[in-house]
Amino acid sequence: MSGKKSSPIRHLKRYAGCRLFDPERRVYLSAEDLERLIQQGIRVSVREVETGQDVTDTVVRPNLQ
Repeated sequence: MSGKKSSPIRHLKRYAGCRLFDPERRVYLSAEDLERLIQQGIRVSVREVETGQDVTDTVVRPNLQ
């Protein structure tokens, strides 16, 4: 068993117009905010509000380049 803990997952919601919302902190996030979370090692999961579809790869990948 490894002594290293995995980072928590921050569950975000994506609304129309690509607006990201963090229900845990109750704030909207900018692209810079999302990039900062990723740089801090926080894993994120993003769901489209209207469809419930997981859009994490679509949202996160452009911020990693």
